[in-house]
Amino acid sequence: MGQVRSCSCQHPGGRSAGLNPRAGGGAVLLWIAVFFFALVPQPAKAALEFELKLATLAPENSSLARVFDEMNAELVRETGGKVGFKLFAGAIMGDEEDVLRKLRAGVIHGAVFTSSALTDINPDLRAFLIPFMFSDTGEVDYVLERMDPSLRRKFDDRGYVVLGWPEMGFLYFMSSTPVAGLEDLKGKRVWAKANAPMSQALIDRVGVSTVAIGVPDVLMGLQTRLVDVVYNSPYYALATQWNTQVKYLTDLPLTYIGGALILDKKAFGRIPAPLQVKVRDICGSHIARLVERTRQDNAEAMELIFKRGVGRVTPSPEQAQAFKDLSDAAMKDLDPKLLPAEATAAVRKLLAEHRSSPKNRP
Repeated sequence: MGQVRSCSCQHPGGRSAGLNPRAGGGAVLLWIAVFFFALVPQPAKAALEFELKLATLAPENSSLARVFDEMNAELVRETGGKVGFKLFAGAIMGDEEDVLRKLRAGVIHGAVFTSSALTDINPDLRAFLIPFMFSDTGEVDYVLERMDPSLRRKFDDRGYVVLGWPEMGFLYFMSSTPVAGLEDLKGKRVWAKANAPMSQALIDRVGVSTVAIGVPDVLMGLQTRLVDVVYNSPYYALATQWNTQVKYLTDLPLTYIGGALILDKKAFGRIPAPLQVKVRDICGSHIARLVERTRQDNAEAMELIFKRGVGRVTPSPEQAQAFKDLSDAAMKDLDPKLLPAEATAAVRKLLAEHRSSPKNRP
């Protein structure tokens, strides 16, 4: 059940860092509950002069919620009690599509989204969603840092201010039988998420049977063997208990899922310029901390999944390259309106530049 929180006070106590098995209640989202988290309710000490209504589907009991507590507490403190967030947590605002509609209608001032939910606003983000594009977070950081100005400009042109780039991280195949190469997918029933043209294009190229069911139904689908192969981040796989119904995890990053904290440009513009600087700086620094926490949690979740009996499948270099080659071929068939050629070329060029550096060569 979603809750409305006034976020003008810092939470005085600690939180459990454990994973919540009920965290997978978001209606359509595979990943959104992983890295955007709600603040613990506290009565406001004073009315904020500029209160920013912010929505997220995140659960309230994540170990990372402290990052948002501290971000808001610092924002209120450093702006002299003038600026702060009022957070609408959980599914109270609906799924990401609902939240985006409410943002456009002015019901809320901002929200935390996965990058896939923002591709209609800025299609360039799809270049980051190409399957098997990135091999590790170092590559992501290198490319995102250099594309940050252009990505922000396009959001600005469409009426939004980006305050940070959180992430869910990498998704991985999880399956009932080992999946090391393309041939291992043949004859399998693969879960297909709705409105995911990049992943769907890849699946279509493989030629497997797909099962289109909603996120809340995936666990049951695994239990009843309706699906054989799914994909998820390690942290979210534990949170949803999908790991209890699979036997193998393919240790090859499938897709990188980023995100953004955005605000309506008009709402942000009502804040005095000196305070805008503080909002940008404070939110940016805390989102950067959140990214590090998310990566740590994913790494710990991955090891825990293996410790609990899920087998690690490591594709050979040839098998990994076959996946990447198939993805490249599938992306060429996509409509340029879905996958902008200029942004895609920029990502690939930066990746080649990064990989050619002597310190990054295998």
